[in-house]
Amino acid sequence: MSEAPFQYKSQAVIDEAETKLKGEGINVAQTVFQSALLDWVDDVTMGDLGSNMDSVRGEIANLWLAYAKLNRSLNLNKSATEVYEQATNCPVAGGMGKIWAEYTQFLEERGRPRTAQKIYLRALVGGGGADTGPGVTDLADQDMLWNGFLRMMQSLRKNPDLTLEDLKKAVGKEHLGQSVTPADSADQIQTGGAPVPDQPVSSMPGEPPKQDEMEAEDAKRPAKRSRWDQKASVETETVRASSIDAVAGVLVATSNNMPSDIETLWHARDGGSLPSRPEPPMFTASPPKLGDPSGKDLVGNETALKILAMLTAKTHDEKSLGSALLDLCNACWMMTALKEEEIVKAQDSLEKKIIADREAMEVDLDARASVAGGALAAVQQANEKERNSFTAQSEDQRKQLLAYGAWEFRKLLYTQQIILSSAKLPGFEGPTVDSAVIVFQSKVCSVMHSAFYLRARVGETSHVNMLTKQRESLEKIIQTSAKNELVEEPKYQAPFQMQQQLMPPQPMQQQPMQQPMQFQQPMAPQFSQPPPMMYAGQPQQPPMMGAPPPMGYQAMPTGFQPQMMMQPQQFPGQLNAHFQRRQN
Repeated sequence: MSEAPFQYKSQAVIDEAETKLKGEGINVAQTVFQSALLDWVDDVTMGDLGSNMDSVRGEIANLWLAYAKLNRSLNLNKSATEVYEQATNCPVAGGMGKIWAEYTQFLEERGRPRTAQKIYLRALVGGGGADTGPGVTDLADQDMLWNGFLRMMQSLRKNPDLTLEDLKKAVGKEHLGQSVTPADSADQIQTGGAPVPDQPVSSMPGEPPKQDEMEAEDAKRPAKRSRWDQKASVETETVRASSIDAVAGVLVATSNNMPSDIETLWHARDGGSLPSRPEPPMFTASPPKLGDPSGKDLVGNETALKILAMLTAKTHDEKSLGSALLDLCNACWMMTALKEEEIVKAQDSLEKKIIADREAMEVDLDARASVAGGALAAVQQANEKERNSFTAQSEDQRKQLLAYGAWEFRKLLYTQQIILSSAKLPGFEGPTVDSAVIVFQSKVCSVMHSAFYLRARVGETSHVNMLTKQRESLEKIIQTSAKNELVEEPKYQAPFQMQQQLMPPQPMQQQPMQQPMQFQQPMAPQFSQPPPMMYAGQPQQPPMMGAPPPMGYQAMPTGFQPQMMMQPQQFPGQLNAHFQRRQN
């Protein structure tokens, strides 16, 4: 078997999921697995991988097992069971024996032998129906599962003498019968007809029961009746076929006739140029690939939360409202596809007509030139003018068709805005031609497109469970961000200069005399500061014994006369000459 291409390496996805688990939590890590599995399964089922098919199939199986192991590591046994069920139903990797073997091992570890027997029988002989065959068809994988099934039965019945041939005969005999189900037949092998029930046990001694085990125990207990346990009356609306037809007729009439004010706004957008299609369209041909199924990266947290709430909503009788909304979006997508097909067919018809007309014209022009005689030059000039006229006429027809297609897509956009506004989809509040609003509506429709495509692929139950987890995670994110916004920011402090201006005037105080600026000049020996500058006429008094020198003065040895090496400075006028005489 050849090695899988680099873009189908399961270990890279596993490493990314582990990183997301440590940094962002379990929901994001699960999303990494879900996105990779959906993309890879689509690539295998819709693409042509050639010799790489088996290797990619093995990488997909590794992803399923790693996804289940992630949930098992966090004691999410119910989620792990759902992942195993999805893996066994996978159209690409569902027939691989290692998935079924690990599933049965997981059930045995949790003390669910009856469920494990059902899984073995589904893999080896099918579900018992007339149209269902064994889940695993590879002979080597079947031998592995039969040996595992035999080992479990020998251990469970404490009968090491049970042989594989006896087990196969008993399973085949009971499986062909209609009065006994396959699971019951396996339970009754070497037991005298007493089936063995599932016994939920903890994975470790002394460990408290897990959440799903507690729920199973609670389900067995009879519900306590209470006088307060009275269901409130639920108001329901009776929907009749006549009312549906009336609403549909009004909607169709409204969508087919674009109001004059909307047309005027489109003309204003066109200006003097030809009309063009609304960009971007509400729906594209293929579903978009979203990094986050909630769509918060596209539409923001608030809008994504509203969409998730609508997709996971249920009626009073526990029916999904999200499926109806997704069916409506799917219908809008089909409207776009049909309109696109209509315009393409019209363009092809026009091009074929132009080609046929040009060929017929060339035949007439050649016949005219053949009988021109001496007036051939004039006939050729007339023919050239006719060709140019035909080319210009063809371009006008193409422009008219483009303008017609643009207005058809504008009407389609108006219809889709009316329909989705009536469904109260976030971002839709009636028809509009605003570019910014259309861009946002296109992002919302991208989220819905991905949602109805994904629900068709994985089923309603799995899709609703995934969206419910996304909604809970997004609610926590919004609550956390709201709390962070409520934190009081530090008060603004004015700069130092502004504070001085704002301070009230203080009474005049005697400030100490600032030290005069001194120029550092080279001297021998060098001291940290030069000797003080003496003003003319200032008497020098000897310092008191033991008294510290005043600030700005340097203590000198007695009798020391430093020779200052001062560079000539340029001073204006007499001061410069006086300074040079003193230096000399």
